[in-house]
Amino acid sequence: MDEETCREAMAPRLRAAVLRLARRLRVDRERSALSNNKIAVLSHLAREGESTPSRISRDERQHPQSLTRVFAELAADGLIERVVDPDDGRRSRLRLTPAGRKAFEEDMALRDRWLAAALHGFTPDELRLLDDAARLLDRIGVPRES
Repeated sequence: MDEETCREAMAPRLRAAVLRLARRLRVDRERSALSNNKIAVLSHLAREGESTPSRISRDERQHPQSLTRVFAELAADGLIERVVDPDDGRRSRLRLTPAGRKAFEEDMALRDRWLAAALHGFTPDELRLLDDAARLLDRIGVPRES
């Protein structure tokens, strides 16, 4: 089997496994007040620092209109704040507040505890393999310019 055929054969299995795990991480954990869209915005800001609404929308593959309400709710809850863009005073940038960072970290801790429990019973070799796979999956998930 050549390399291209191998990638094409692997893609459906990998997609199914990643989607199943993502679904479990969303569903099989303690309830959080934060929706997946809110987590995506907070995650982006935690990773990137200040960002424009349009960049968040682009990087998260969402229509800007789809996130307008999410931005407003996060700001109303004190989890993000709007600041004037220093390069263009007509635009605004969003940034995480300390409360937003805390809410994001608490939600991630819930998911991490669920995942750590799900890894119970894996051998040290399997855990090392999953650690290597996590690095590779992260490379796949990095947003690229279109």
